[in-house]
Amino acid sequence: MLAIMKSIYDMMGRYTYPCVRDDAPSEHVDKFFQKMDKNRDGVVTIEEFIETCQKVTHKALFLLINTNSGQQCS
Repeated sequence: MLAIMKSIYDMMGRYTYPCVRDDAPSEHVDKFFQKMDKNRDGVVTIEEFIETCQKVTHKALFLLINTNSGQQCS
């Protein structure tokens, strides 16, 4: 999951607003797994994964990948 998230951030490049920190992909994956682990047992079952994915809206996906190409991070 971390490799996928890093790839997404790499595709977004430095043209994001606000600027993305280097540790953002890792933090994002940690938060995502915490949300999926409904019973807080430290394991995400396939049922928990599917349930979480079914609740994701198009608006949430847009907010996740929304970029502003007019700004470049240094």
